[in-house]
Amino acid sequence: MIEEGEPMLELYYFPTATCGYKARLTLAEKGVECAHRVLDRDAGDLLTPAYLALNPNAVVPTLVHDGQVVIESSIIMVYIDEAFDGPALRSGHPLERARCAAWLKRADDAYLPALGAVTYGVFRRNEVLQQSPAELEAYYAAIPDPRRRAQRRSVVEEGIHSREVTDGLGTLRKMVCDTDATLRDGPYLAGDNYGLADAALTPFVSRLAELGFEWMWDGMPYLDAWWRKIQDRKSFSTVFEAFPNPARRKAMKQAGEDVREDAIRILSGH
Repeated sequence: MIEEGEPMLELYYFPTATCGYKARLTLAEKGVECAHRVLDRDAGDLLTPAYLALNPNAVVPTLVHDGQVVIESSIIMVYIDEAFDGPALRSGHPLERARCAAWLKRADDAYLPALGAVTYGVFRRNEVLQQSPAELEAYYAAIPDPRRRAQRRSVVEEGIHSREVTDGLGTLRKMVCDTDATLRDGPYLAGDNYGLADAALTPFVSRLAELGFEWMWDGMPYLDAWWRKIQDRKSFSTVFEAFPNPARRKAMKQAGEDVREDAIRILSGH
């Protein structure tokens, strides 16, 4: 609980946001309390003038610490680790810090767009396509960037057969392979202790599991053991069980099962 007189810490996110999970896991691991500002993406909360004044990119998460705004999830993670007491989530060893930074960069540059494409192409499209043709066109038109608009149209209309989704599956397959290979050398991704690299990768592996895609790491014992340890951490239940939605979980699992054979065929060609 934030005590009166303490600097105000606020985190803006929506419950299922991958990057929001990264920031929330970091807060939980550090034992830092904050005011949770939970947004509704589908209601347009990211596009309100008040939110755009905080984050002109119209994405989550956004951290506000004593009136000062910090954006970009990986930057937020590092900021939380440096600004607050609690267990250090980055090693003091320069090489391990560099490895952690590399994982954070890959998560932002490669894994996030890949997971977004796969999530939309497998699951979210089922929700989006329930709109009328006019509503659907308005939905696309509300995406200001022409490239992102074309990508979203592709994944929604073509599903798992969209080039965006097939490429995304390949990227995520490489992610789990690289993670398993790294974990052969130690219990965590950037040193002997849990850290920011592990927090950054957790939402990606969790989303694959939510879609029933655990088969992607069949025969990868190091990743499997790491994933079991991650789920046993208090921070995991604190974050991933904060907004229970059994119906959504069931729908995600079914959507993943519906495309499983197609996904396996696609990956066999990568």
